[in-house]
Amino acid sequence: MVNGTTKNIYLLRHGKVEGKAALNGLSDVLVNPNLQQRICDALAQNDVAFDGVITSPLRRCSDLANLYAQRMSVPLSVAPDFQEMNFGEVDGVAFDELEDKWVMLDTFWQDPANHQLTGAESLQAFHNRVTQAWSQLLNDPSDNLLLVTHGGVIRMLLAHCLDIDWKNPSLYSKLSIENASITHIQVTQFAQSFISVKAIGLPVL
Repeated sequence: MVNGTTKNIYLLRHGKVEGKAALNGLSDVLVNPNLQQRICDALAQNDVAFDGVITSPLRRCSDLANLYAQRMSVPLSVAPDFQEMNFGEVDGVAFDELEDKWVMLDTFWQDPANHQLTGAESLQAFHNRVTQAWSQLLNDPSDNLLLVTHGGVIRMLLAHCLDIDWKNPSLYSKLSIENASITHIQVTQFAQSFISVKAIGLPVL
């Protein structure tokens, strides 16, 4: 970022996905097209005119990002590092089919930084890729940037921006980031970056 400039970044969590409740990470589950259109309509009527869109490649995010970018004629880019965490063998499996995995899942949620799910991405690796992607995002020329992403990514970015311990399990179990909600982060650049979290989890609909 250039000294004296301010960038507003709006983190949008995707809409509620179809299907049974599950721990959806890299599983490419879908949001109902009608809901995607409703979210797009609401964004288009928002007081903020986004001048750029970045999206996770997973379709629950990218379908909406494409709708909005085409409607508003703004540039769109896909950023794989803003995908949700990979939850390994339980990724995308409905909770009601995971009875034999409850002990493992409970252990994970109590201390996700030190208990990696089988075949999953570690919380450390997730933290590294998301924060590195954030550093790259700050070079985007847009002044009001919409990032369509996931709940886990938004929590990790909030921890990063607020200097909160990203290993704290409460960040993932107690901080609610609802579907189709916006978190607003403002970054002003002088000799160093000054970060302000303006809003967390504001509903779009």
